[in-house]
Amino acid sequence: MKYASNNIRNILIAGHAGSGKTTLTEALVYFSGAAERMGRVEDGTTISDFDPEEAKRKASLSASVVPVEYEGIKYNLIDAPGLFDFEAGEYEGIRAAESVLVCVSGRSGVTVGAEKAFQLARKNGKATMVFVSKCDLENANYFKILEDMKIKFGATVCPCVVPAKLDDGTPVYINLFSQKAFKYEGGKQVQVDLPDIGHRFQGLIEAMSEAIAETDDELMEKFFGGEAFTTEEIVEGMRKGVKDGLITPVFCGSAVNQQALDMLLYNMHKLLPSPEHNSVLAEDANGEPVELTCAESEPTAAYVFKTVADPFVGKLSYLRVVSGKITAGASLVNARTGETEKMGKPLTVLGKKQTEAESIGAGDIGAVAKLVSAKTGDTLCDASRVVKLPAPVFPKPSLFMAVTVAKKGDEGKISSALARLMEEDPTLSYLNNAETHQQIIGGLGEQHLDVVKAKLKNKFGVEIGLEAPRIAYRESIRKACQKQGRHKKQTGGHGQFGDVVINFEPCDSEQVVFEEKVLAAACRRTSSRLLKRASALPLRRACWPVIPWSA
Repeated sequence: MKYASNNIRNILIAGHAGSGKTTLTEALVYFSGAAERMGRVEDGTTISDFDPEEAKRKASLSASVVPVEYEGIKYNLIDAPGLFDFEAGEYEGIRAAESVLVCVSGRSGVTVGAEKAFQLARKNGKATMVFVSKCDLENANYFKILEDMKIKFGATVCPCVVPAKLDDGTPVYINLFSQKAFKYEGGKQVQVDLPDIGHRFQGLIEAMSEAIAETDDELMEKFFGGEAFTTEEIVEGMRKGVKDGLITPVFCGSAVNQQALDMLLYNMHKLLPSPEHNSVLAEDANGEPVELTCAESEPTAAYVFKTVADPFVGKLSYLRVVSGKITAGASLVNARTGETEKMGKPLTVLGKKQTEAESIGAGDIGAVAKLVSAKTGDTLCDASRVVKLPAPVFPKPSLFMAVTVAKKGDEGKISSALARLMEEDPTLSYLNNAETHQQIIGGLGEQHLDVVKAKLKNKFGVEIGLEAPRIAYRESIRKACQKQGRHKKQTGGHGQFGDVVINFEPCDSEQVVFEEKVLAAACRRTSSRLLKRASALPLRRACWPVIPWSA
């Protein structure tokens, strides 16, 4: 199905590991009717964590795109890993999304991963929304988490849905927009009487009204006049505040038990910006800025934000279409290389399921297989308007290990296999150390390199070991010194005698530099001509080179 750009929402779901990102994604897929049953992370049956390593480790290792359709709106959910060893997924997803949904656990609260996700969204100018999950648990403390968010995220935090409990302990959720409360039975919304949460209720209403009033002068006058906002004014003011970065709306619920997901989806549609209202700046061939409009009538420009390497299927490139559209057989120019890429059949990807599509429209996300030169960060565009979108800056490797080959003869396979994985993972590095004669791979942590090792074995049939690399030490002279050597041999005749003084001193040159100087010479048969030749030798300063050696 084809969607207009104003009916598309590209949303990055980010947060700390274990905060419920993948479970929320799975719950939204099931709630929308795209899946017959809801998978579990613990069982390795979720749609987004379809890679064998993800199912084995029960954690997301790379960003996955999960499209969800609900009431005519397409939500392209990008489920990013929460483990810091795999934070490249967040950097990939942030470039394809207009909004970031920060997932916070109602049990563990605001953690480092949530703070990093929020800062990444703000740094990239993305609209931000927060979802507090697991609010139906007994040890969940929503209001404490809300206070922590105000401290760590700033004054933009604005609660929109808050949890409460009935007298019998049934969890309910209060919608502050409509000031109504709902409980959920089998995922279905049932309105109940507004529970008494004391003085907090009025305080929450006033805080939300004040935040909305700051987005518009007319609303500000109405607020100071003591007039209550209508639901339409609240939604419109909230939408404008979210787009301008003045408001960070906070929602809550339970993904596992399908609670308050309808309110989340509805407000993701109403509050978060669509690609239609997001113009993108690029550079032309001369480095001049070009503003790209999200419209299919415009020349095509698409951004490659993720690459998946498969030894059997080939390379799969995930594209975010900024303008124009992607169709099968279209020829687009790679702005980085200048080469022309011929597009294959556009694909819609849902986990490991790939569905052919007629096209990928402006503002939408899809995939194309077997592109030759394209890699993550490239811009594919129409030849009539060659533009280049800014390339992402990924975290640099911080842990380096030496590769050992388990099977003799696999040395040549390692380079090609790692080159394929580096296309998929920009935070991975590989080099041959000329001094230690070792193959070195670098990653963001032990788990990262362990996953690389497992992928090499499972995908490419190359089994390797990892060990601490040898360290190449270097020697150099740090201060000047002098040594003297004397030779004397008397066995008859004239005998032999030599006296040599050598001076060592530091030198900026990387090469060995010698200086020779004859201070005195004594020999009965030494002619004056020889003495002149000796004294005419070129004078060069003595120094010592930087000499590498291995431990």
